[in-house]
Amino acid sequence: MNAPSYDALSGLLADPNSSGADLLAAARELRDSFVRSEHLIGLMPDDAPEVLVAGLERAGAAGVVDAWLELGRLRAHGAAPWAPYPEHDVGAAIEAYRAADRAGSVAGALGWIRTAYFARSEPHARAASDRLEQLLAAAPEDPELLLLSGYLTHQGYGRPRDEAAALRHQLAAAQRGSHDAAFELSVMYAIGSGVPADQAESHRWTLQAAQLGSPRAMANLGGMYATGRGVDPNPAVALDWYTKAADAGHAKGAYTAGLMCLIGDGGLPIDKDRAATHFARADELGFEVDASLEAMGLHR
Repeated sequence: MNAPSYDALSGLLADPNSSGADLLAAARELRDSFVRSEHLIGLMPDDAPEVLVAGLERAGAAGVVDAWLELGRLRAHGAAPWAPYPEHDVGAAIEAYRAADRAGSVAGALGWIRTAYFARSEPHARAASDRLEQLLAAAPEDPELLLLSGYLTHQGYGRPRDEAAALRHQLAAAQRGSHDAAFELSVMYAIGSGVPADQAESHRWTLQAAQLGSPRAMANLGGMYATGRGVDPNPAVALDWYTKAADAGHAKGAYTAGLMCLIGDGGLPIDKDRAATHFARADELGFEVDASLEAMGLHR
């Protein structure tokens, strides 16, 4: 027996009159079947990833821009950490996002610029930089555009490298509410990139990034309070920040919170039930909990 979502999308693909909206809806149902791990219990034929891609491509060709966005995301990241289908393909992800961009989607433009940048795709570097400049000229206050401009400028991706200019871009983005930019500033002050190293300023920006919602900053604050790096050590505060990071989707933060509860780190009370909850969250986020514990001679 096949998953109903597979049969539904296959049936729509066999009908030349299927609408783009119906194809997208069915493709999303099939995507969710992968997220539910139905491929692991024999409900997905071998060609299910190809059927998913075909459904999204046909919906996109029918003018449904969201289908190109969905395909770009899936090609770049997979359906879920534990179900990376369809197969990752940076070039295909970029092309899907660019199809959305050509249809007038700013999300599509941001999607392919980000994908190209984080993959450090040299063939796309200059075009990504130029497209970002066009977007920024039209919306100079947009924090996401300022953040990306800071990334590209800091790394010299498609443009000359300029750490001081990158800092200015990230500061402007952070002042407009970007937690990712605030996190970048915390790193830049920590290592002295574009500005003299200043650990107090780094901590201030880490805290601001966490307060703005950055899971990475929350986890970093956990590490600071666990080790006493730049602050007075406080295991209880460390666990609180790791827990917040876990709740925000940070896999290693969830694992570390579980580990602290499991071993009573820093004098905390051992709480195996709470550890189990954190480990389950880390599992859900794709962290290899058992292998990491085993490497330390531990188990749940």
